[in-house]
Amino acid sequence: MFAAVPEPVFALNNIYYTSLPLWITLVPIIAGIGIYFLKDHWEIPRKVLAFLASLAALIGVVFLFPLSLTGTVSYDLIDFMQLGLFFKLDIIGWVFAFLITLVWFLATIFSFAYMDFEHNRRRYYSFLIFTLGATLGVVMSGDFFTLFLFFEMMTLSSFVLVIHEQDIQAMKAGILYLYLGIFGGLALLFAIMMLYGATGSVAITPALELLGSQRTAIFICFLIGFGIKAGLVPLHIWLPQAHPVAPSPASALLSGIMIKIGAYGILRVAVILYSSESGSPGIADLSYLFIIGNVLMWIGIVTMFAGASMALLQTNMKRILAYSSVSQIGYIATGIGVATFAGVEGGMGFAGAIYHIINHAFFKAGLFMMVGTIYIYTHELELPRLGGMFKKMPLVGVTFLVAAFGIAGIPGFNGYPSKTLIHDSLLIYYKDYGLLSIDLAEKIFVLTSALTICYFIKLFRGVFLGPVPEKLDREYSLPFSVNFVLGLFALIITGIGIFPNLILERVLVPAAELLNYEGYAMDHLNHFNFFEWYPVKAMVIVVILALLIYVPAAYRGWFNWKPPWWLSIHALVYNPVTHLLLDLTCRSGVLIDSSVDTAYDKSGAAARKMCSYLGSLDSGIDKFYEQSGKTARKLADRSTDMDAKLDDFYEQTGKMARKVADRSTEMDSALNEAYLKTGRAAKKLAEQTSNAERKLDSVYDKAGSKARQEMERRLSEKKGKRGFFDPSKWSTKNLSFDTLLLVLVLGIVLLVIFYFGRAN
Repeated sequence: MFAAVPEPVFALNNIYYTSLPLWITLVPIIAGIGIYFLKDHWEIPRKVLAFLASLAALIGVVFLFPLSLTGTVSYDLIDFMQLGLFFKLDIIGWVFAFLITLVWFLATIFSFAYMDFEHNRRRYYSFLIFTLGATLGVVMSGDFFTLFLFFEMMTLSSFVLVIHEQDIQAMKAGILYLYLGIFGGLALLFAIMMLYGATGSVAITPALELLGSQRTAIFICFLIGFGIKAGLVPLHIWLPQAHPVAPSPASALLSGIMIKIGAYGILRVAVILYSSESGSPGIADLSYLFIIGNVLMWIGIVTMFAGASMALLQTNMKRILAYSSVSQIGYIATGIGVATFAGVEGGMGFAGAIYHIINHAFFKAGLFMMVGTIYIYTHELELPRLGGMFKKMPLVGVTFLVAAFGIAGIPGFNGYPSKTLIHDSLLIYYKDYGLLSIDLAEKIFVLTSALTICYFIKLFRGVFLGPVPEKLDREYSLPFSVNFVLGLFALIITGIGIFPNLILERVLVPAAELLNYEGYAMDHLNHFNFFEWYPVKAMVIVVILALLIYVPAAYRGWFNWKPPWWLSIHALVYNPVTHLLLDLTCRSGVLIDSSVDTAYDKSGAAARKMCSYLGSLDSGIDKFYEQSGKTARKLADRSTDMDAKLDDFYEQTGKMARKVADRSTEMDSALNEAYLKTGRAAKKLAEQTSNAERKLDSVYDKAGSKARQEMERRLSEKKGKRGFFDPSKWSTKNLSFDTLLLVLVLGIVLLVIFYFGRAN
């Protein structure tokens, strides 16, 4: 099945080879978009393009198998949305990618016959192939950010497949699917943001020690986000509503593939993210892993039992298969839980979970297509309106029986080895730990396996046995594509059942070794014999228990019992939670409303007081303005009177100033005349003084020469007796002409003053 790829294949350029995960994802997305733009009547090109896109994806995945064993296939688009898109394919991702592409390829071929009876074929094929690319992107993601983007893309595109019929039931189921999908996406987004905040990375790598106090919140958010898609109880309510209304190929993919994407996410978180980077977690971390592993195991146990119980009480073929999918996902969650709490010795739980994911993809996708084949020709889904189809469609009856044996875990069919591994892991860890919870889980596991056989007996009897209804009693001719797909599913289911160690040794053991599982469980896996008496005996016990349950229950009509409303998941979980949320919302609303009313009342009273205060202040200001206005008017009146008085004063002073000016003018003219007269008198006096000075100068010159001569004579006579100048010898003759001139000027001034005094 997983044949080695020839050596020349590896001669491809390494860049192109490692970028294959990107192209395997992009080719179906691009092809799906291209199909949507093809014209409605281009039926053949549409089918060819869908066929080639799904086949190309399958071939690309097969080429990557050898390198996936080493985990070296990776490709990074660092420029995308700043965080980048990171693709990495290890052996776990390859298993899911192979299942996705193979089942999708077969579902696409089956759609060629099924959709000939349906409408909106262009839209159907477009979103069918587009969803293939988005789903492959999830399992080829190298970090949680890339996974989240493709996960949301897958949810939104598959929504169109759910509402394909566009009737009331389809729209209600689609809206529920969309709401829960969006809620799950938000839970994933919260988990990724908390993971980034705690570790600084969104890589899918061991990080238990780095998660700190947020690890429980992160785990819960991841479990809700992936658990909704997986259909874990009580998050499964979209499954029974979406499967019956979607086209059968889409139902096969929803059940066989897309719910496995939820299981894939839980597996990555529980087994890889919540593991120790060093490979040997401390005692506290081991205790924590034991707790969350037990929680996950019991969620799986409750899911498998509740799904099987509800499947027994259904009469609609697709609803039976939908609840069966819920039950089978419980087996997978149980195996993952065991692998988590067992730590490095959880190899058998891990291998059982992966093996059952592979097996469930084949038998459940095949069962939905077989039921879809019956619906194509009968347009009936209710068991009371069907019967005898084994006579009309023997190939469908045989393949249905093979798939039923597979899901029931009958030795020789594919469900047997995976259920055996999960069951043995419970027995091993009960022996190691001796816990009552593990022993009880193992007992419920056996009971649920018996119930699985019961509801498939009911389904097979109702559809294929008994008389054929009159309106369905005609010949049916199945197209080759339908016979080929159903026959291939039966062949795969049988082949895995006959050679169970092929997948175990070539795929599951290498995957477990890459995750560093060891101990007794791994030794047991390496030498596991599925056909020895001990595991076969366990399956025989399950078959006997199933018969003991079915025979009396069918005889008494217990499977036709309609449980009361209060026993439904809606009454037990969703209605109380909804009422609680509504009550909290209403109480919060009333509290907020009353708080707002109180705030408004208080603020209104304060505003009224403020308004009253402002009114009083305004009236006071008005009175102030009125008083100040009166005062201003009085001041204005007084200023007017003062202005008039000042005008009179200015007028009187002006008259006086004019009189003074006239007097000053007359005085100025008189002074001018006096200046003229004195000027003339002074001029004459100056002329006379000048003449007198010239005469005096000549007299002085003569007297001076005589005096010098006399002094020289006397000096020569009395030289040495007295000083050079003798004040006693001076007389009035010695006075200078300057003294005489000063006396004359003073006399002239006195004369002028006397003269002008008389003139005035």
